[in-house]
Amino acid sequence: MLEARIRKLRARLDNAVLVDGSELKAGEVGIGSIVEIHREDGTHMEFEISSVMGARSVSPESPLGRALLGRAVGETVEVNAPRGSWRAEILSIKT
Repeated sequence: MLEARIRKLRARLDNAVLVDGSELKAGEVGIGSIVEIHREDGTHMEFEISSVMGARSVSPESPLGRALLGRAVGETVEVNAPRGSWRAEILSIKT
């Protein structure tokens, strides 16, 4: 099991991309941003846009991540997820 974990971590390191924070535009969602949204069904969510998956992270390649990248506070996004589309408003962005 340890060898499998080591292989997984090495693969993650080999495919890692270093993100330069100075390239992020102020006030826009980017990789590494912590975003708070309000879904149309009344649900509030807060998560980080990150390729390193954790308990409160969303991949930039996911439907939600793609919908949010480059957006600003106050914008409404439409998320085209496999289980159906839904809308959400961006409440805050932290970098």
